[in-house]
Amino acid sequence: MQQTIPTAPSRQERRVRRTRTMILNGFIQLMQQKPVKDISVRELADLVDINRSTFYLHYTDIYDLLEQTENNLMEQFLSIIDTNQTEHTLQDFEKKLERFFTVLSENQPLCRALMSPNGDIAFVRRLEKLIAENGIKKLRRLSNEKDLDAQDLEYVTSFFLSGCIGMVDLWLQNNCKQSAQHMATISVNLFRAGIQGITKQQLQ
Repeated sequence: MQQTIPTAPSRQERRVRRTRTMILNGFIQLMQQKPVKDISVRELADLVDINRSTFYLHYTDIYDLLEQTENNLMEQFLSIIDTNQTEHTLQDFEKKLERFFTVLSENQPLCRALMSPNGDIAFVRRLEKLIAENGIKKLRRLSNEKDLDAQDLEYVTSFFLSGCIGMVDLWLQNNCKQSAQHMATISVNLFRAGIQGITKQQLQ
């Protein structure tokens, strides 16, 4: 089968990418100063030195910009998850956690802004849901759930979830000084210690 060589982006495509990048960077800068609801298209356009008509070529309003930005970021997180493959060891899970932290690091200014008091609580809730459904559940499958009743499992999951979000937020605020691999290792060690302490089961 002959391999298709990808074509280089056209001049128009490059121009669109540059404009959208400028808009996003300006949006992040404004989110560091004020809540999203107080950001206007006019001040964003003035900040990045474009006409408002140029902004409207790409987005319908500020909330459309926010939604598209968050969706693109969540797609990167979701791409890490392979629903057809189950992690059989904590080492397997740690590799995916490292990729998760890598995406956070690569989008550090944006993630930090979204998780700030001026950001979007809905994004934080989506991130919490992603971690709970695709992270904590995998770790629970690695443990012996018979050692905990359903209510206790909910408490344990809530405890781990709050810790995860807090650690991510602190790491972003510290400009991601530690590597993604380092953060993934810390996370797995904490999960291992927590689960083993509750279930008395040694995890590999």
